[in-house]
Order: sequence, then structure tokens, then C-alpha cells
Amino acid sequence: STSLEELDKIFKNDSIEKFPKDADIIRGYRVYGQDGKKSLEILTHVENDSIKGLELVKIYSDLYITAKGVSTKSTYKDVADNYSIDKIETSFTAAILFVDELNATILLNKSDLNLDEFDMREIRADQIPDEANINYISLWFE
Repeated sequence: STSLEELDKIFKNDSIEKFPKDADIIRGYRVYGQDGKKSLEILTHVENDSIKGLELVKIYSDLYITAKGVSTKSTYKDVADNYSIDKIETSFTAAILFVDELNATILLNKSDLNLDEFDMREIRADQIPDEANINYISLWFE
């Protein structure tokens, strides 16, 4: 329910980069913490040249934690122990976990799974090491 105008107030101690730069409609925001690292990426839903709200928030910082204690500092085992993984998809460089309970996807780098990048074969849950790290968490808004 947060409006885009409120983002500057919410992240007043952080640095916000709006993109694309010099565009009539800002499609997204990157939020950098005081340490200079990207903590969030917020994408807006644009329809007919007007912003209709948030579409997606990518979480890179471990400061943001789910109610069950999962953050980007967590491992695959932490996710699997706390949530039902409804689907696993393969991309060129990652395994993408779909967690319907959170309306989220969680990205694990293939390099952490001991799998070849660009190998597009299906990845099964039993192929993912418990200690695989989370790259980022995407929360989707409808």
C-alpha cells in the first residue's frame, strides 16, 4: 500500500537511484544502504504510460527477513525447512525457487549448486545442496 511518493521518506537515510534516468516515467528504484551496497530494487507496474503501483521488489540485503526468519543470509535448507517450494525453474545462471506462500521467487546461483552455467536441464530439489546461498529474493505484487 506504500505510494511511490513515500519511498523517499522511507529510505531517507539511504541513497535512491531512479531508472531509467532522464525518462518521463520512472520504471524502478534502486535503494543503496549507508554501506553503499544495493539493498533493494523496486520495479513499478506501468500501464498506458502511467504507474499503477508496485510490480516487484528484489531484496538483496539481509536486513529484510520473512516472518519465518528467511533472508538473503539464509541457505536453501532454511527455505526448504520453513516454506513449501512449489516449483523450481532453471535459467542460464540460476535455479529459481517459487514459494507461493510468500508470493516470491528465490534465486540461487548455479555456481553454488555445482552445476554448469548455461545447462538448461531441469533442476530437482535433491540436486540443491542444503548450504546453497540465496542471491536475492523477489516479492511479486499483483
